[in-house]
Amino acid sequence: MADGKRVDSLMDQVWKFFTSIKLAIFIIIILAIASIIGTIIEQNQPLEKYRQIYTDGAIRLFESLNLFDMYHSWWFLLLLVLFTVNLSCCTIDRLPRAVKVVRNPKTTLDENLEKSLSHVDRWKKKGGLEGLAETYKAAMGGAFAKPLVTENSGTLHLYAEKGIISRFGVYVTHLSIIIIFIGAIIGNVFGFKGFANIVEGESVRTIPTRGGTNHVDLGFAVRCNKFWVDFYPSGQPKEYASDLSILENGREVLRKKIVVNDPLQYKGIWFYQSSYGAAGAASATLAVHSPDGGKVETVPLAPGQKKEIPGYGTVSGVDYQNDFQGLGPALLVVLEKPGTPPAQFWLLKAYPNFDRQRGDSRYLSFAGVDQIFYTGLQVAQDPGVNIVWVGCTLMVIGIMIAFFMSHQRLWIRLSRGGDGRVEVVLAGSTNKNRLAFEKRFEKIQADMKAVVA
Repeated sequence: MADGKRVDSLMDQVWKFFTSIKLAIFIIIILAIASIIGTIIEQNQPLEKYRQIYTDGAIRLFESLNLFDMYHSWWFLLLLVLFTVNLSCCTIDRLPRAVKVVRNPKTTLDENLEKSLSHVDRWKKKGGLEGLAETYKAAMGGAFAKPLVTENSGTLHLYAEKGIISRFGVYVTHLSIIIIFIGAIIGNVFGFKGFANIVEGESVRTIPTRGGTNHVDLGFAVRCNKFWVDFYPSGQPKEYASDLSILENGREVLRKKIVVNDPLQYKGIWFYQSSYGAAGAASATLAVHSPDGGKVETVPLAPGQKKEIPGYGTVSGVDYQNDFQGLGPALLVVLEKPGTPPAQFWLLKAYPNFDRQRGDSRYLSFAGVDQIFYTGLQVAQDPGVNIVWVGCTLMVIGIMIAFFMSHQRLWIRLSRGGDGRVEVVLAGSTNKNRLAFEKRFEKIQADMKAVVA
């Protein structure tokens, strides 16, 4: 105590710091700015990709600030923890006031309370206090809620309330945010997210994460048995899927065909269909036919490779189109025969006899392309996801309570006037949505006046 003023202790100062609204606003602003940065700067990409976008100096700066893996950085997790502590302290600090209002309601309508209320009406009725109290008690129970009747110095007070739970809507929302942040912290610390490209027929056991700098051992292997991709006539991918197997100790324990938005899940690890690509160059298959239509031989044709057809010449593939002029898959080949200039022409998969029009001693048909693909999987484990879902559910409940409910209170005071009649005072209040309560109060007001002739 100095100059009559109380000096806060260190603990009081710490408590004021963590219950400060200014601190909450500051953290929210920093988190918003960080989220914008994390959206602009792609996260967990290979260093080679960053070098295509940023200078070496910018890369060194971003790495020192952990901006390439921001959501796992120490400072981002510190912000989450600080905001969680701040919100928890604010809730603990303010919750007792709401509990006090609920547990100790003002059941008597004295003059001071009456002056503080904006919805008040009064009138007089003939009759006894007890009889009128019973009549208004039944009327209030039907029009609003069952009232509590108390007596104070010869005056009877009726008090009713509803929507008490609305006082706690904001605290349910606060609790939901705290739970969501706890789930996010657990997921960031103990979970991981990575990408894996698995060639058809191969398997992987470790997943690169954090831009390929770290690797996580799954404890089992995942194998891509087969990959499919269907195309629109324009050549754009229509649908793609992967046939995956989970292997433990060399034995298949789970198998599933996954597509986009239908992942495989095993031991808390999710495998999402993310991308695909060609694993090496494709090889075409040609068939060589005699003029009478008989098949002479099948020729596998790799890109850039010249394949000799005995007694005829050499053939090579130079171009492939998935939809050549609306006629479907086609292969452009170059045919070289001794003593003649090279001939270049298209072979159409849908029309195997198309090359017969050349009238040569042999004609060719295109059987298709044999392409091995790899499947691109996003692999994620988030042990906090169920906690986040609990928090999201609570948030919906809290928002509904906070926005669609209100704590409404109603009083009736009955006292004997100087003229022998009973003075009736009706008053009401609400903590939110005052316009709707005003209309409801007018209806209750009319009902109460009409209940006794």
